[in-house]
Amino acid sequence: MENKPAWVIPLYDRVNWSKHFGPKWPATLCDSHTPDWDREEFLEEIDFKNLVAIASSMRDGMPCEIVDEHLGMYNCVYYIDFEDGTQWIARIPLLFRQFQCDDEETESLVQQQLFKSMIASQSFARRKKGVFAPTIYGSFVDGDNPVGVPFILMQRIVGWRTDEVIGHMHDEALRPVFSDIAREMVSLASPPYFAKIGSLFQSGEDYQIGPLLSQPSLQDDPIVLDERGPFSTVEEYFVTALNRHIATALRDQNRALYIQSTRLRALISQFIDPRFNEGPFILSPFDWDARDIFFENRAVNGILDWDFAQVVPLQSYFRYPPFMTRDWITGTKSAIMEHYRRMFRDCLAELQDETELPLLELLDQSKWFQMLDEGVQSSEAGKQALPILEAYVAAASNRKFEVKPIPVIKVMPVLKDIKSGGRA
Repeated sequence: MENKPAWVIPLYDRVNWSKHFGPKWPATLCDSHTPDWDREEFLEEIDFKNLVAIASSMRDGMPCEIVDEHLGMYNCVYYIDFEDGTQWIARIPLLFRQFQCDDEETESLVQQQLFKSMIASQSFARRKKGVFAPTIYGSFVDGDNPVGVPFILMQRIVGWRTDEVIGHMHDEALRPVFSDIAREMVSLASPPYFAKIGSLFQSGEDYQIGPLLSQPSLQDDPIVLDERGPFSTVEEYFVTALNRHIATALRDQNRALYIQSTRLRALISQFIDPRFNEGPFILSPFDWDARDIFFENRAVNGILDWDFAQVVPLQSYFRYPPFMTRDWITGTKSAIMEHYRRMFRDCLAELQDETELPLLELLDQSKWFQMLDEGVQSSEAGKQALPILEAYVAAASNRKFEVKPIPVIKVMPVLKDIKSGGRA
């Protein structure tokens, strides 16, 4: 308590210190790590003694303890050290932050499906594609266990986190890392391919595609899982999402949303490559962000964070990781970002002989297709994407892109529906 401001003292009294581990607490309580009280309330549900006991039992009773923690926005991560030096991770999802809605039954179901899909995606990437996703030793998908909450026990990845060191790396050290990221992408995109778009689930040793639970699509429109796929074509995937927005516009008499959706519908044919409309479809992490990519000795040894992973259209898959495209978001030029993209593009090109897929062609069009994809799935993203996409199409065709005005909203037609492929 030495040298702590007076306003910190009441916070100390509110925190249950038995629920925290490692040197961070309470040393930084008055800095940027002031407790999130919704998370503190959730921690009261966790039986950490039983968590340690379960981890120990999975290694024939080897003694272990929690030595540190990392409390993130969507997950709580606990570092477990065994007596023989082995290190594991316990990962506890904050599902109440990943999805909320007014219907408690739907909320609980979607939250559980999100966690199951994350486990299946991480497991599939590791076991079936040889990607450096952490090995999962055990998983508990609901709170009906001695710990009291869903959690997984998994391999701890030791190494450098890319976002923490990339600014200090020279090309000689950076290129092998970029090359490994490109190779991980190609590995995930290796045959056999998926035949449908959606979220991945596991039943025993088998994997199936189920309803799509993408993060953008969960932010608006009512959630009815039976209407969320899986989808057999890219066109079905796009049109179904736009029909949801149309239904919302009709319900709320939202003329702007209706016009936005119809204008996006008019753009779809300009972006879907007929060669890839019916697949192949590829499992993809939500992003390839630098904070989730670990490396050691200039070699990638871990791809973390499979929350919101999904099986996506091929045209959405091969793309620049977001830490290489920050200038696209700000609309400014960045020599560093351009250099990163050139290097990554060269690394991907070197792998062309290892796949039948046209890597550079897909990479070069990914900026626009991904923008369309996000704009279709999320009505909020669509507001920003629509004028940019229309300008791009107009420039590409060297003519003005025309959209016929819609005079009334009372009798707005719903876009032509494409029959969903149902559950796989």
